[in-house]
Amino acid sequence: MKNPSEELETLKENIQQIQDELIKDLLDCVHIYELEEDMYQKMITLINQYTKSAFRITKAIEAQEIIELVLVKGIKNKQ
Repeated sequence: MKNPSEELETLKENIQQIQDELIKDLLDCVHIYELEEDMYQKMITLINQYTKSAFRITKAIEAQEIIELVLVKGIKNKQ
């Protein structure tokens, strides 16, 4: 197994790369090929906020699915 710190850093770099690609793809869609650094930073900040919100919602959905699965199995096993 890798060093956990290295693995965490790799995952963070992957997220950053995905965010950069998203910004590039969005700008390509609207035919913008240059962007000032402050605007780029604002976009990254917004993407981070939305990513955190989406992650929390995804985790809540997964937790709810697990709860429902356990309850359904638990009810079936008791019958």
